[in-house]
Amino acid sequence: MKKISLIFSVLAVMAMMFSCGDGAADTKEANKGGKKDNLSGFEVQGDKVIFTFDEALYAGQLLDDIESVTVAGDFQGWDPTAADWHATKGEGGLWTYEAPLSTCPCGSKFKFVVNDIDWMQPDAEKTDAKYLTDDGFGGFNLQMACE
Repeated sequence: MKKISLIFSVLAVMAMMFSCGDGAADTKEANKGGKKDNLSGFEVQGDKVIFTFDEALYAGQLLDDIESVTVAGDFQGWDPTAADWHATKGEGGLWTYEAPLSTCPCGSKFKFVVNDIDWMQPDAEKTDAKYLTDDGFGGFNLQMACE
């Protein structure tokens, strides 16, 4: 079963690479009119990282009303219930969490966890491959690919 999942993941990544190009045009298009592209789930601003969970990007996976969103990653032990990593709900279904870049350096892997139990799967068809890494369970983690 692991081999089938691995093969599927490799094929999905290859399909993304060929169909999405380098992603630069998509990002520029998404940023027109002041709308930020939240597919990568993070943005580095100076010495801080702003994680952004966009409810609209994960709407098909949401089973319940969102009461909390946690940023879980290798930088905090993958703890889905860590209260100090809970995002704050803002306007338009955007949840944000800000952390020092020194706490979660470039290359870190993470996922968003809704209501402490639902691990959100990034959209591998729309997200630039440089922001995705195999999660070992047939899906993907987001990865902080800093430039």
